[in-house]
Amino acid sequence: MEQGASQSAIAEHVSTKLSVEQQGVLTQALLNTNSSVVHGVTVSSVLLSTEGFINGLAAVAQDALELSGSDVMLLAVVYDAKSSKRSTKSPLRTSAISKYFAKQKLTKSMLDAEAWKGGEDALKRRRIRAAFNRRDLDGSGYLDRSEVKMCLSNSGVVASDEAISSVMSELDLDSDGKISYSEFQTFVEKVEREHHTQESQTGKRAATMIIIGRVKTGVNLKHVNLNKLFQAYGGGGHAKAASASVRLSDETEADGILDTLVVELVKTSLQAQPTVGDFMTAPVLSAKPEMTEKQVEDLFTRYDVRALPVVNDNNEVIGLVTYKEVAAAKERLWNKEQKKLRNENNKKHKANKHKPPGEQQKPKQRKLGSALKGWMKQHVRIVEAGMTMAGGEKLLME
Repeated sequence: MEQGASQSAIAEHVSTKLSVEQQGVLTQALLNTNSSVVHGVTVSSVLLSTEGFINGLAAVAQDALELSGSDVMLLAVVYDAKSSKRSTKSPLRTSAISKYFAKQKLTKSMLDAEAWKGGEDALKRRRIRAAFNRRDLDGSGYLDRSEVKMCLSNSGVVASDEAISSVMSELDLDSDGKISYSEFQTFVEKVEREHHTQESQTGKRAATMIIIGRVKTGVNLKHVNLNKLFQAYGGGGHAKAASASVRLSDETEADGILDTLVVELVKTSLQAQPTVGDFMTAPVLSAKPEMTEKQVEDLFTRYDVRALPVVNDNNEVIGLVTYKEVAAAKERLWNKEQKKLRNENNKKHKANKHKPPGEQQKPKQRKLGSALKGWMKQHVRIVEAGMTMAGGEKLLME
């Protein structure tokens, strides 16, 4: 915001397909993204904290990539797996913001709320039941393998079959191939006890970190492989779209992990790019503005090219001509000549109707063709020899 970002303007571009929670994450991501340009590639990363797990972060990362104008986006979200809250807190990773979380405390108004009737244990049971029901997509009362896989996918975690089997074996206590509510509750309570014990012993606050990466296509990004990058943290996916889920013994570890990923990405995947001057053709074949359609077409045929710059006497580029302009100009010229011939034939026929053959008018010979300057492309963009290959590719795609 201090740099002139408008939260209302950003909100206008937030996809309506995103939930309110996802829109909140996207807004914070756009406001707090850290970007650097390395060899012509814009690498962006942002680390946020939420009070609970939020579904659909993969869609948020894709929107952040597109709306921020980045080439590479690493979105990391850290949350307390025990929390029943789901709103977005302050960003963890900005240039002037502390790297530590502010712990959330229960207020008297929360304790007096309807959800708290029956005490904290009743609230915890309601929270666990709600979490189970959200994952029980078919309402069967059980979580099967496909629902576990869908849950991981919705959170942006690309899990292998082995990883899913490991999750199932840990939760499925009776080995019947499905997870009942009681098994789900037992697992959640076990994890919470372990977290509580760890926090009591170490004074650290355990958390879960979801990292989602997205990469645009382009010649300058062909060496970026997020799947390989995230494997160090048990993640995976595709070269241009991958994710990882990391259990943190202390939530302050998140910043170091994200920094490590960014450094490794730059070090192994981004290379100095060749410039236009490295691969352009020189000296440049060109056309003159006074050339006719036939003369330009002869140049195309002789040198096997489909486009030429048009230069003046000072060798300055004043336009561009392609085979499309030549074809269109030839067609206009042919139509124009046919019309003139018809008019002349009609006039000659009337004038020679009552004249002897020796006195009849002969058709006039006229120069065919029109000057290139009248039908070439104008207002063309000039590319400097120092522009990178990616920059040239971007111009060609516009």
